[in-house]
Amino acid sequence: MFVPVYAVLALIALGLKLSETPAWFNGTLDRNHALLMAFSYTNNEQSRLLQFAVPELLVRAFGFSVERAYIVQRWLFVGLAYCLFHFYLRKWFNRSLAFAGVCFLGAVLPLTFIGFNDLQESAPLLMVTFLLALWMIRSQRWWLFSLVLTVGALDNETVLCLPALVFFVLFRGFRPRDLVRPVAITLGTALPGFLAQGTMRYITRHQPHLGGAWHLPANVGNILRELTWSPVDYFHAIYLYPLFIFGALWLYACLGFRDKPEFVARSLWLVPLFVIPNLVTGIISEVREMIPLAFIIIPAAMFWMFPGSDHRMPAGTTDNP
Repeated sequence: MFVPVYAVLALIALGLKLSETPAWFNGTLDRNHALLMAFSYTNNEQSRLLQFAVPELLVRAFGFSVERAYIVQRWLFVGLAYCLFHFYLRKWFNRSLAFAGVCFLGAVLPLTFIGFNDLQESAPLLMVTFLLALWMIRSQRWWLFSLVLTVGALDNETVLCLPALVFFVLFRGFRPRDLVRPVAITLGTALPGFLAQGTMRYITRHQPHLGGAWHLPANVGNILRELTWSPVDYFHAIYLYPLFIFGALWLYACLGFRDKPEFVARSLWLVPLFVIPNLVTGIISEVREMIPLAFIIIPAAMFWMFPGSDHRMPAGTTDNP
């Protein structure tokens, strides 16, 4: 019964995305797609193979226009991410709280569209692959994790932070004998994904990088500047959007740390490793970069917000995707 609800939530998000992105219909998307298909676009975008290969498949299979193909891709993958997140949360929470968690994600996702006329359309599939990769780590299905990571790396290199979580989950101490298994599994599962993305980056090595790769001074300076604004002006403080997108949940996720399941607690170790590189190399105001952390922050916060056992799933609940 939740699938139709999530389909409509994804449709609402899609409508807002299209209304906030003039480049979708003014010829920019068509032009960029043609450049991507000719392997003549910027290095970092060109290496995200699936972000343009999936729409091209829809164009050839169903005769869609380029604009319509990207619309279908976004609606499909955002809706699928909502559905998968619901079932992911059901490992720990009853269906009411799982529904609430997905609705929170649906409520904050539009913040990534408002005022941003960007066409980096790897983001919808990234939501799906990042969540599935987390799911496989939680289940310790290592070959499936490696497969999802490889597919995800061909869409967006952001997923390549997740092998660090594999190590965190398996870590039991610094003695050499305790490190062998975590290191071996981490490296073994990560290798195909890094090879896939590395191959694409090598092929496109002579093409320019979109947006540059050093933004720390600008990010820090703009964050400090916007913090001095009146709160009534925060609605357009775009460098504070990464704080606003999860709001109090950033704090709630950290509270009661020792009472959280081990996987949830250790997944929080990944957060600084995710945020700091984005602060250094990304434009932090592009808040869509924070969306993958929703699958870590939201459940971690919910364990503190709803501590009663009546909200939890029984011990021993299976974890089948």
